[in-house]
Amino acid sequence: MNKIKQKGFVLFIYSVLTVLVLAACAAEENGLEEEPNDDEANENAAAEQESSSEWPEELVMGVIPAEDQTSVSPRVEQFGDELGEELEIEVDVFMGSNYNAVIEGMNNEHVDIAFFGPFAYTLANERSGAEVFAIGAESEDDITYQSAFIVPADSEAEDISDLEGQDFLFVDPASTSGHIFPRSSVIDEIGITNEEVDSYFGNISFSGSHDASILSVINGDVDGAGIATDVMDAMIAQGQVDEDDFKIIHASDDIPRGPDAYRGDLPEDLKEEIREFYYAYEDEQFFEERGITGFYPSEDADYDIVRQTSEDLGMSPEELLE
Repeated sequence: MNKIKQKGFVLFIYSVLTVLVLAACAAEENGLEEEPNDDEANENAAAEQESSSEWPEELVMGVIPAEDQTSVSPRVEQFGDELGEELEIEVDVFMGSNYNAVIEGMNNEHVDIAFFGPFAYTLANERSGAEVFAIGAESEDDITYQSAFIVPADSEAEDISDLEGQDFLFVDPASTSGHIFPRSSVIDEIGITNEEVDSYFGNISFSGSHDASILSVINGDVDGAGIATDVMDAMIAQGQVDEDDFKIIHASDDIPRGPDAYRGDLPEDLKEEIREFYYAYEDEQFFEERGITGFYPSEDADYDIVRQTSEDLGMSPEELLE
């Protein structure tokens, strides 16, 4: 073999070896990226198993009572039982005395799922890591309601200014439509400060529920009240009250309905199954009791308007709850 051919052959062999070495290195790098080592594989498998194995032995649903309610509604109990059957774990119902009791119950991990008012949800999200996942409504396009000022049917009051010096009922310090929005409406309509609202009325009380406030107005126990229009509509539909028993003198802008939320630290696969149960649930009597026709997806950003309204009042959550 002459020197030129010999040199060419050597260069050819060198090139082939270089390509093979580079290919082997690339394969090794890809293999490390695509196939985890034994430790990583074991960690991934353990994480997947942990997701299901961390399911609690039972879940607790938090609710607040309606007017004169001393025990949990049979329909709510049935809803909890059916959810438990679907998840194959026990579901109990806890009745809190007010929104704050349910919020604190979730903060202490004594409540896992709850129906909140919009403002109460923002507090639960901040304090207890609550995550909204559903809104009960008549349709996906009807997920808002309003806060209304009502007075007895024979009242001479025509607007908020006519209630100066009168006895007035709010629902609950953490109630969106029964306190936060009505208080904001007084500030906007009358042109007073938040600190002056309490002294604007003759006497202010908290009824504990929208039902109680509506009945107190109808019975003439107070001169006016701030209530949720969806509760009012449900009571009218159920024949508990008649729309001629009272009159509305002011209504707020649209408010997102009160949501259902669960603790954010529940296992993700459990939360997914809870959502699926809610979205697929069908029980006309349960829905009628809540004034809805079904559950629809919701997200935290839907409640930014509630947060903004509470901020506009210039009061901390602690002050609003006092």
